Amino acid sequence: MEHPHDLVGAIPERLDPRDVRRLSVLAPARAFAAIAVEWSIIALAIAVATRVDAWPVTLLAVVVIGARQHALTVIAHDAAHFRLLPHRQLNDWVGNVLLAWPMFISVQGFRHYHGEHHRHLNREGDGNRTLWSTHDAEGRLTWEWRYPKTPLGYALKLARRVFLLTGLFWIVRGLIGGFMFGVSPLGHVVRLLLWAAVAWLLTVFDAWPELLVYWVVPYCTWHIAAQYIRLTCEHSAIQSEDPRYADTRTTIPGLIGRFLVLPRNIGYHIEHHWYPSVPFYRLPELHALLAQRPGFRAHAQCERSILDSLRRCVTPGIRDRLLPR
Repeated sequence: MEHPHDLVGAIPERLDPRDVRRLSVLAPARAFAAIAVEWSIIALAIAVATRVDAWPVTLLAVVVIGARQHALTVIAHDAAHFRLLPHRQLNDWVGNVLLAWPMFISVQGFRHYHGEHHRHLNREGDGNRTLWSTHDAEGRLTWEWRYPKTPLGYALKLARRVFLLTGLFWIVRGLIGGFMFGVSPLGHVVRLLLWAAVAWLLTVFDAWPELLVYWVVPYCTWHIAAQYIRLTCEHSAIQSEDPRYADTRTTIPGLIGRFLVLPRNIGYHIEHHWYPSVPFYRLPELHALLAQRPGFRAHAQCERSILDSLRRCVTPGIRDRLLPR
């Protein structure tokens, strides 16, 4: 099944087109159920924390909410691939209202960068070079994205991002319209009206402090950490005897890892890059089909935990350097 974000060039493992078409069929009920679960967990965490009103519970709520905010962006990522709903305009409206706009981005803005990331993975034209500043003007990896790092080097990288400023920048960028390009004029009007309605409700119920504690702080801390840890696992320090497998890594975490860092099957990243038409809820089945292929088993870098993936990127006792690619 062809998709507008297919990799430019061949992929190592071509599955039976009938299997790809079957796995690419959308199930909107599953997508809506996932969205409902994420928002319900956020609401429950806020309700419990405000009722108990103790700092350990508040801290736990910040982590849980930040993780669910990351999950919302992961499902919005499916919307950017037109994998949420069959009708593309409805796909974008639902993706924006329920997922992207609350996270200060837009489905269309993310698609602008992410589509090129897929088409030109780890090569000139890769949208991540602009979106995440992974490379300098000469096409060399910047320090932040050069691996492996020492544990201290990686901790400093995360601390630099989690110390509120990156998240605050993303929020301000979204509020003033940055990352909203591609949204229709009607979309901008609806977005502003929705945010105005939220501001009015916060004022009426005197809930601005709660917004700060239970949305802004989680967004600027755990949500940011999860984003950067995820991206490290996906595309850093990957080695394979077959260079066609050296662009991305699959990480299949346990229950805690899925909840806190890699939600909604986002860790199945080799699979997603090769077949972007497959929605997030069918990626495990896609992985099972690829795992039957000898080439995939021999050359794909698939780790069974987030720590295993990070160990590939964080090596004690050495200076930061770029592994040969």
